This record gives sequence, C-alpha cells and structure tokens, in this order.
Amino acid sequence: MTLPVNKLRAYNTDIRYFILPAAEYAISAVGRGGAKPSVLAREANADVAINFPYFGGSALYGYNIVKGSVSNTEIPKTEKRTEFYGVGGKYTIGDAEGRAVDFAVQGSPVLLRNKAIVIAESVANDQTGADIVNGRAQRTAVGIRANGDVVFVVADGRELNNDGLTLTELATVMRDKLACVDAINGDGGGSSMLYANGAIVNNVDERATGCALIAKKKVVSNVTKKIVIDAGHGPNTAGKRCPDDSMREFAFNSVVARYVRDGLAAYENVVTKFTHDDTGSRDVPLEERVKVANDWGADVFVSIHANAAGDTWSTAAGIETFTSKVASATSGKLAAAVQKALISATGRKDRGVKAEDFYVVAKTKMPAILAECGFMSNAEEAALLKTDAYRKKVAAAIVSGIAEVFALKKKAEVAPVSTDKVTVIVNGKKIADGKIEAGVTYVPVRAVTEAFGASVAWDGASKTVTILK
Repeated sequence: MTLPVNKLRAYNTDIRYFILPAAEYAISAVGRGGAKPSVLAREANADVAINFPYFGGSALYGYNIVKGSVSNTEIPKTEKRTEFYGVGGKYTIGDAEGRAVDFAVQGSPVLLRNKAIVIAESVANDQTGADIVNGRAQRTAVGIRANGDVVFVVADGRELNNDGLTLTELATVMRDKLACVDAINGDGGGSSMLYANGAIVNNVDERATGCALIAKKKVVSNVTKKIVIDAGHGPNTAGKRCPDDSMREFAFNSVVARYVRDGLAAYENVVTKFTHDDTGSRDVPLEERVKVANDWGADVFVSIHANAAGDTWSTAAGIETFTSKVASATSGKLAAAVQKALISATGRKDRGVKAEDFYVVAKTKMPAILAECGFMSNAEEAALLKTDAYRKKVAAAIVSGIAEVFALKKKAEVAPVSTDKVTVIVNGKKIADGKIEAGVTYVPVRAVTEAFGASVAWDGASKTVTILK
C-alpha cells in the first residue's frame, strides 16, 4: 500500500511529515555502523523511516538502544541529553538510561514539553551548539500527540525557496500545525532524511549515519476486537430530554446501544462492553465510563447520543459525528464511515464530522467517536427518535461503519437442518418412525430388521452393523 506523504509549508520551507497512530504502527530503531538510513529502512521492510541520533564516524553519539543493543558513546555534552524511547507500544521523550525499554534514540534539544516550548532550558542542559540553535537548516524531529500517536517530521532547507527552520519555528510548527504536546529535535542539516514507499522523499544527499528510526504497519490478525458501546448520559441527567419530556435521551441511547451490541455479535472475533448502566438505575459518571474503556484495553469506543438545541422546540436538525480535537487517523476514518452510513440509512440532514473535546472522546486511549443521531428538540426528529424502526436503522448504520473501518468479518451462517418425520411400515404395520435430514432418509435399522425376524449385532470398535438371520 502506498502511503501519501503529508506536506505543509511554513516559514518559506517545505515540511514533510507522517502521523503514525500508535494503535496501527510499531516504531523501533535499527542500525549498523556506516550504513545509510534508507538502506537500513529497506532491509527492515519499514513503511516510514527517518534519521535521528547524532553520529560521528561509525559511532552514534549519546545513549541509544538499537535492536536490543546499548550504544553508549557519551561525550561531555551528550551526558545529560534526552531520548525518544518506546516501551510496549507506548512512546516517551525523556531519560531512557536505566529503564527497560524496547529502543531509545538520543536527540537534542527537547522542543516541546506538555505544549510549552522548552528549547532554552534544553539547550543549557544539553550544551547544544549555537549553530544548531540559531541557524536555519534542514530539520529532523519526532513529536508525540496527546493521544499517544507519533509524528515524524523532516523539513527542507538551505536551497532556493526553502530557507530551513530555526528550532523555535520547528517547535511552533509541531505544536500549532501538527498538534504535538511533546517533541524533540534530531540530527538535522545534511543528515535529515525521510523515507517512505521504498524511497527517500526529501531532497538530500544522504549520509551514512548508521541508524534509522522506523515505523511498520502492524499485522492485523484474528485477535479479538474489543468494542465499547456507550449510551450517553443517564435516565436522570438534567436537560437530556425532549422539551415536553415525552422522551429522555437515555431511552433512545440505551436501546440503540443494545441493537449495536446485537449487530456486532454477527461478526467474528468481536466482544463488546457497555460503559453505562443498562438497567437505568443510575447515571454513570463520565470519568467512570472512560476508566472502564481504558482499563479494559478497548480497541474502539462509540458513544451514542440524541442531540438538542436548547430546552425548547427548534428547527435545528440532522446528524453529526464527533472525534476529539487531537484525534487519531483511525478515529477520523471511523467518524467519517459512521456518519456516511447514518445519513444513508436515515436520510436526515448531514451536519458532518466535527472535532470537539467531549470528555469521553478526549480522555479515552483508543479510537473514539460520539454520534449525535438526531435532535430531540426538533418535533419531526423527536418523533423518529421514539420509533423502534429509526433506532434499528441508526444501530445498523453504526455497526456498518465499525465493520467497514476495522474490516470485521461476518460469522458464517449455518443453514438450518430440516428434519421431517418418516413413517416406517413393514407388511402393512407401522413399526417405527424415521426422518429425512438434509435430503437423506434415515430409518431405525434394528426395528426394521427385527420386523423381518432377523437380529442386529453392533460392533462399537469397528463401528459395524451386522444383520443376522
């Protein structure tokens, strides 16, 4: 599959990047002294790769763990520097030394920490050279978004129409354009290299830096998919009802949630869990709903809602689906697929896919969406929301969107075995009943044999029936 190379332009510089959902890509470091990063990436069958740690000759500077081996070629100015490292599919920018990590690559300086630009602090700690700090150049960097997704960034520079970036400009782009909360700079200048689809995609005379930071698409197996279904709010949540109190939102949400659960039961390797109290005996707090999903290690979170435009009747109408403002690529795909299916199934106004930091989609750690399936404050849509037919359409559309994005496979349908009774008559007398099953007629051999004055012997070991006179 060919991956599109994302590109933006800022500060008179072309910036290429990849957003790598942690749920979909495994990131690691590969290396060999004197090897070019693109060669290492190709050997590892990487989908995407960048250069990263600083190097000198055939050695990587600083503390690095590549393919399980520690490379600790420290020089005075690298001793306090920071690493980008991974543990069990989760990625961090911090001090990797002394930790049990899967890989670590050292960079400098740290650009962002919790969205704050911390270059000055990091430069003082790292003894970063003034040429790196103040100059414009090609840049390589790695960022981490709030949801744990990783961003690989390479900026062009020092050529016509590409001025290159200062570190402050790089940090600003990663925070404001690419939604990173943490970020760290790697070896830039002539070392900056971005590899994708089997080739280098930026303009560089590649150096033999001896290391590549690579990302590979995870192999999808028949592992059970854990899907959380969240019926929004509760029966007693204030304001969540039709203006005339003829229907409370939970009455719609909870029924649709059951239909979604039942619809997903038709697919292989799927298990579901509710975050709400299906009995309606209590309103489950948002924090508890998120904790249920995160603690379970869910793969998908779908929150079902009915909308309202205030507490009086209004003309606002239609369906909209939300992700968080910093959503994974999978969340975006799921929201788009579910929204399309909902509009197709119901024929309601398409209000589109939107981004808001609603608690349940912002705080969950897996792809998450929130579907608003019609307005309780619109008389026409309120009437629909109360019907079982509309609820089933909504549920089927949500199931369809989930199945499409996650390539769910339907369970094989087992054809019912038809069984018809057969009457067995010997010499004009009924002796027993037989049956026709799947087109084959079965009769009781012992009853028929004995009706003719013979006997039957059964050998269980050889599974043989012998008829004796």
